[in-house]
Amino acid sequence: MTHTTGLAFDNWCTLPTPMGDFRMYDTGYEDLRVVCLGDLREQGERPLLRLHSSCLASEIFGAGDCDCADQLRESMKRLATEGGGIILHMHQEGRGHGLSLKIQAVAEMQRRGLDTVEAFNTLGLEQDVRGYDEAVRVLRLIGIESVRLISNNPRKMRYLETHGIRVEMVNTHPTIRPENVRYLATKKAKLGHRLPLEVNEASSNEPIRFYHSDQPWGELSNFSRHAVFLADCVWPTVEHFYQAQKFAGLPEEEIIRCAATPMLAKHLAVEFTDDHRRTDWEDVKETLMLDGLRAKFRQHPDLRSRLIGSGERLLVEHTANDAYWGDAGDGSGKNRLGMLLMQVRAELRRDERLYDLG
Repeated sequence: MTHTTGLAFDNWCTLPTPMGDFRMYDTGYEDLRVVCLGDLREQGERPLLRLHSSCLASEIFGAGDCDCADQLRESMKRLATEGGGIILHMHQEGRGHGLSLKIQAVAEMQRRGLDTVEAFNTLGLEQDVRGYDEAVRVLRLIGIESVRLISNNPRKMRYLETHGIRVEMVNTHPTIRPENVRYLATKKAKLGHRLPLEVNEASSNEPIRFYHSDQPWGELSNFSRHAVFLADCVWPTVEHFYQAQKFAGLPEEEIIRCAATPMLAKHLAVEFTDDHRRTDWEDVKETLMLDGLRAKFRQHPDLRSRLIGSGERLLVEHTANDAYWGDAGDGSGKNRLGMLLMQVRAELRRDERLYDLG
């Protein structure tokens, strides 16, 4: 059934999340939710866009046998990191077949050991009947003709392009678990999803590219949930410590230390920066980052072993969002975080050699 989207730009509320404050807009249609970072009408010419079909099992109840909730969280992280973007959340359970048939398909998978494609075939269902007409209407209402689509599904890209929207694909990076490994492999092999399933361990000579804390080599990220003890305080993550040091000795330092997530710690630091940040920050920021990294990898034996176990491989923070600490996404960045991590790795190796000699 086709509905007419009655998007109300003046009817929205704030969604305070661990990744920042988003907005949810009224579309006049209960099966479509528009969530964005910042004003929906000021998203730029080529915003990040996630077309997300609901998955009650994973998003509400935490089921781990798919990657739906993972993709939604990663999309929110990307929007928060970039400072803008749109999520169109649609009630389209079971690739558009509805919840009842989805339950039947999953039951077939569980009882008979089928993969998701085989289960749909057994029930005589098309693999994907989802439509995105309402999403296209929203994009047209706000004047968007080109997007960076956060997805691994080429069908979504083709749908938008067929309806006059130019698309650049931006991959998500699934969290691979025993419960969903077969599901992900089936999506890639049988449904054509562009899933980057190869764990970054393939060659002892290849660079290690890291960014998301819940992905392979995510322990190298400053957002990884490993507390450090520094300056007579416990910091939930290295990111908390680093961001708070911009305001050392000021009330803002403790506010950032107590932030619920590293993403919020970063956002708070940005909000405080103009009026309060220390004047010598550019001179001391690398020293303070190094202090945080040394504490993290010396205070957590498992992380120390993990870092040393990376051998001589180049460590690269791979992100288009940072040309100083990261590689700018195309290798043109300074990758200073990767460089400091390799310095810490060399120091840890030296310490081990000295211990063995002693």
